[in-house]
Amino acid sequence: DANAIQDAAGNDAASFAATAVTNNTPAPADTTPPQLIITGDSRPKVTGNQLVLSFSDTGNLDADAGHKPANGAFTVLVNGVANAVTNVTVGAQAKTVTLTLTTAVTSDQTVTVA
Repeated sequence: DANAIQDAAGNDAASFAATAVTNNTPAPADTTPPQLIITGDSRPKVTGNQLVLSFSDTGNLDADAGHKPANGAFTVLVNGVANAVTNVTVGAQAKTVTLTLTTAVTSDQTVTVA
C-alpha cells in the first residue's frame, strides 16, 4: 500500500490502537513585562532604609544575579533630596524588588522612586 508507513523493504506498518502521546510543544513565550503595582496593599513601601517595590507578572521575577538591576538604575528622592541605593535584592517568587537606601527614612518624610 503506497499510503502506508513502510520500511525500506516495502513492509507496511501494522495498525495500532490509540496510544498516549507526550506533548512537547513549548508554552507560548512570555511577552508581557512586569508592571509596578502602585495601588492597594502592594504599592511601594519604605520602612527605615528598605524600599520594597512589588510587581505583577504571570511568572516569577528573574533573580539571576547577572540580570539584577544596578543600584544606579533607581532614583530615590526623600523630601526632594537624592537618597542613593546601596543594594538591590530581587524576590523572585514574591515578585518584589527591595532597594536598600543610604539613609533611613523617617515617618514624616515624602519618598518617590523612579
